[in-house]
Amino acid sequence: MRPLLGAPLLVLSGLVLTGGIGLLLRWRVRAWLRIGGGLLLGGPGLIGCVVGGYWLWFTHRSQPEAVREEWFAGVRYERVVFQQPRPVVAHLVRIDLEEAGIDLLVTPGEPSGEGDVFADTTSGFAARHGVQLAINANYFYPFHNTHPLNYAPHVGDPVRVVGKAASRGSAYGNEGKAMVTLYLSRDRRVSFEHPVGEVWHAISGMGYVVRDGAPVAFAEDGFSRVPYPRTIVAADATGRYLWLLVVDGKQPGYSEGLTLEEAAGLLLKQGAHTGIQLDGGGSATLVRQDTRGRIQMVNTPTNFRITWWERVVATHLGVYARPLGR
Repeated sequence: MRPLLGAPLLVLSGLVLTGGIGLLLRWRVRAWLRIGGGLLLGGPGLIGCVVGGYWLWFTHRSQPEAVREEWFAGVRYERVVFQQPRPVVAHLVRIDLEEAGIDLLVTPGEPSGEGDVFADTTSGFAARHGVQLAINANYFYPFHNTHPLNYAPHVGDPVRVVGKAASRGSAYGNEGKAMVTLYLSRDRRVSFEHPVGEVWHAISGMGYVVRDGAPVAFAEDGFSRVPYPRTIVAADATGRYLWLLVVDGKQPGYSEGLTLEEAAGLLLKQGAHTGIQLDGGGSATLVRQDTRGRIQMVNTPTNFRITWWERVVATHLGVYARPLGR
């Protein structure tokens, strides 16, 4: 059923069934029959109205305005919005690693016989550790996403991390084929593939997006060349600035995602020199702390076509930063 046709039909069926309830309630029949008939008609009618109304909103909601804001000392946020070649909403955070008060945190490892860490949402990680903003990081397993009542992992489930990871000097994870590791030293120096000094923080992604100031050669496959929700971390040539890019996708008319080549172009315009792709799709999440200390979702992740359903993931990269003016 096409979206433009399916949603009105659901709403119409709901209205017809609701009208049927009204007629039924006016009939002079036994009370139990009226009530039973009303329930039988009312349930599908209500579901049709709700589902059809949601689908109309999901496929026809307007995009937000493009903005650029200073979130914290040394942290600038930009929402990039465009309509061509397709609707896209992308979220860019630039972090000045030389700013006083900036610090970083990767999900601490909790090794067990069944996993490297216990899964959590990005919001849960941010709230638990008091960081000012956070994104999702490594790929992981086990994972399945069959329907809203059958998915894994849930919060607290043990999961294995794909690629290397480290938090405050404690390493976990594995090498992982085709994985590239971002290392962040204790004094916030950035390097890829090889650490500068001791391993302090580390996250890994599935290959480069930008390398030596240019886009890499992307594979001709259904992942690199199609629009998709993305999470990418990048740095400039000096290592002073770190960029976090989260792209919304799979949301017709609102944001359909970027190809890796398009994401590379967006990062290069910002001045990025090297960047790797982290876990994307429904995992792509950016959260921040508001002025009251509450964690709020910045982007619009979607699972099972349900917006703001935040996926439970393995690792995260969090940023500590001072409030503006302090």
